[in-house]
Amino acid sequence: MKIKIGIDEVGRGCLAGPVTVSAVSVSQKFKKPSYLPELRDSKMMTRLQREAWHKWMKEEGKSAGIYIATSSVMPKTVDRINIAKAANLAAWRVLNKLLFYSEDLEAEVTLDGSLFLKSRLFQEKKIYMPQILTVRTVPKADRKFTEVKLAAVWAKVSRDAYMRRADIKYPEFGFKTHKGYGTRAHIRAIMNEGVIVGFHRETFLGKIMLN
Repeated sequence: MKIKIGIDEVGRGCLAGPVTVSAVSVSQKFKKPSYLPELRDSKMMTRLQREAWHKWMKEEGKSAGIYIATSSVMPKTVDRINIAKAANLAAWRVLNKLLFYSEDLEAEVTLDGSLFLKSRLFQEKKIYMPQILTVRTVPKADRKFTEVKLAAVWAKVSRDAYMRRADIKYPEFGFKTHKGYGTRAHIRAIMNEGVIVGFHRETFLGKIMLN
């Protein structure tokens, strides 16, 4: 059976927290439920719209031919290997997770933006599992392909929930609001409170750490 797999990430540009990559496989029997909001680029959807899709995928996805895998790479690893390699590593992990029990499937894989499987060179040499028919990286794929839109929504909701939990542990940083991005409020909190070792990406902080 042929399936389509979409892979997308969230948190690439954050100063804190993980980069999270999700993969969603969509079978030929997938059909959008009529009661759900329009599926769009996750950045153009409201939190309630994203969470409605996330809830449906979690509860009803398998019966609709949808399977999901997620991987997060934490800040210490991001600092050690850089953000691009971290995101690409997570992309490779989620693809492996999806295909581990799917030897009888043939997959067409689409990654969003600047994501690649392990690396651009690895992907261009087509060194991947035999059940993969094609792999492509497409700019703004999260606006064009259902499977990538679903992956983007899942990654966004998953990471946002993680950052809200971090806000409970570190309330002075306001993670529930900015989710780790470099807002004025977040930078001001870093200046006042210092860096959370192991949670802030020290290679991203630059001059903030020097002041």
